[in-house]
Amino acid sequence: MPCVCEQCIQHARTLGLANSPDSKSAIRKAYRAAAKLWHPDHFENYPAQRQVAEERFKQIQVAYRELLEHNENPRQFPIEDPFNQTPKPEAHTPAISFGGTPFCFVAPDFSLPAERIIERHVPDPADALAIVDLSGAGSHTGTFSQFILFTRHGILVRDLRQVVSLLWYAHLGAINLIDQRRNGRLPMQQRIAEKISGIQQKYALEIRRRDGTIFCSIAGQVDDSVKRVMYSFLLQMIPKPRP
Repeated sequence: MPCVCEQCIQHARTLGLANSPDSKSAIRKAYRAAAKLWHPDHFENYPAQRQVAEERFKQIQVAYRELLEHNENPRQFPIEDPFNQTPKPEAHTPAISFGGTPFCFVAPDFSLPAERIIERHVPDPADALAIVDLSGAGSHTGTFSQFILFTRHGILVRDLRQVVSLLWYAHLGAINLIDQRRNGRLPMQQRIAEKISGIQQKYALEIRRRDGTIFCSIAGQVDDSVKRVMYSFLLQMIPKPRP
């Protein structure tokens, strides 16, 4: 049964619902619809309306989070696998934060272009945790032509060839931060990337599958601080060995 306390009813109305939603999927569906309607990016040419939209968007985010927390009951609302597959991580998902770094977005504060990417590639966008625009380095506006997207169940990467690859956390192997300057000088390709982007890079983030093969490697696309955040998060997502 849905929660019918006064707070939840008010949050439901904030999300455009007449009654308190009876499942997590209903909460997420209502949140996506409300967030699209009131996203401040829609009002960038209308300053007065944008201010109203920004306040409403904040209220929508609060309503979404608190409805999920208040209705938390695994027996009533089982977590669905958004990719219709079997591999799943452990129930606890660690927090991820980039501290407002440009081209890096964390749920639920996605930009409109980020939301479009998420909706295109994730069946349930509410499962998206964070996305990093790997095409943004050295420019003022990212294009998401390359990205890495973290969900509750796995990682999606679109590379320079526009190929999208998926790795389940259940199949995650070693995560390495590799010092590219260990021999005193970067490889030629990385020196060129630094010159173009204006960002000095020391580390490359290497993500491997459980069988030891490389899933992806991120070097000059983002700053080292972003790589460290991704590194710390992924270390926590590596499956623990069974006793």
